[in-house]
Amino acid sequence: MRETFKKLNLSDEFMDQFTGFMLGDGYLSNRNKSKHSAQFCMRNKHPNYIYDMSRLLTSEGIQHIVKVNDVKGGFKGSGYSSTVYTKFYTTFTDLEGKWYETRDDGTHFKIVPQDLKLTPISLLQWYIGDGYLVNLYGNPQRVQICTDRYTDDEIMFLRDCFERDLGIKAQIDWNRRRIRVPKRMLGEFFEILPECPNAYITDLGYKWA
Repeated sequence: MRETFKKLNLSDEFMDQFTGFMLGDGYLSNRNKSKHSAQFCMRNKHPNYIYDMSRLLTSEGIQHIVKVNDVKGGFKGSGYSSTVYTKFYTTFTDLEGKWYETRDDGTHFKIVPQDLKLTPISLLQWYIGDGYLVNLYGNPQRVQICTDRYTDDEIMFLRDCFERDLGIKAQIDWNRRRIRVPKRMLGEFFEILPECPNAYITDLGYKWA
């Protein structure tokens, strides 16, 4: 029998980071179809990033396991990724109701909550997961954040969140369905974005170059 876990008392800072995780590659799993508990999972190709997430989860009292290089990507040339899996908690069931909807055919899919608010901390985790810096001959040209999984309305909402919450006038690259921070806004973007954490600067510092 699966152990029942109590509700978590998560800090505001963790919830900011959780928003960034969920906008990117984080997901909530309810594989046992329970109405009472779900688990949070996060995958990244850099083990150091997953180890840092493990420390964060531990600080919040969230039981979890880490599997290093446990999943290989499904496209040509892809490598292995590491994953952190939490235990099942009722708190994550509540969050699942906020971040997911179910279609008429029973398909469970991620959505962007309408009460979402971007903060520098949530932006940091979203950028680490789904963002990248475009350079031309070593000169930064723009930042792009992958949003191709979302609907047109959700992409426009996320674009608007940049200006509403952070004062950054972002654009949409509709050809690739991505949020774009143009060159003229890069200074403001990197002033708001926290510096790359030392724990994984070797792996991810290029995003700040």
